[in-house]
Amino acid sequence: MSDNRQTDYGKIEITPEALAAIAGAAAVRCFGIVGMVPRGLRQGVSEILGGDSLSRGVEVNQEGSDVKIDLWVVMCYGVNIAQVAHNVMETVSYEIETMTGLRAVEVNVNVMGVRVFE
Repeated sequence: MSDNRQTDYGKIEITPEALAAIAGAAAVRCFGIVGMVPRGLRQGVSEILGGDSLSRGVEVNQEGSDVKIDLWVVMCYGVNIAQVAHNVMETVSYEIETMTGLRAVEVNVNVMGVRVFE
């Protein structure tokens, strides 16, 4: 389901894929986030996504102007996981609301792993 708006100049359509790309880009910019992983990766974090694949670690459910977002992330070792997750929630919510005008009513952060850098 996409958000359609009619203006004097034409129709604006915001797809769930566009919302997922915005949310994924906002999440990886947050301190403590290493990357996004695909949902359902069971064998551990063998594949950290970057670049064009950011939206693969994001699920968007949209009902009217309300958006619910689920993120699957990998964090750096040594960070406060709860605080980083809270920062991700606020950043993603802010970016969705300012870029699209839609309301992010729920942002869930699923920490799939912690990466240790040598």
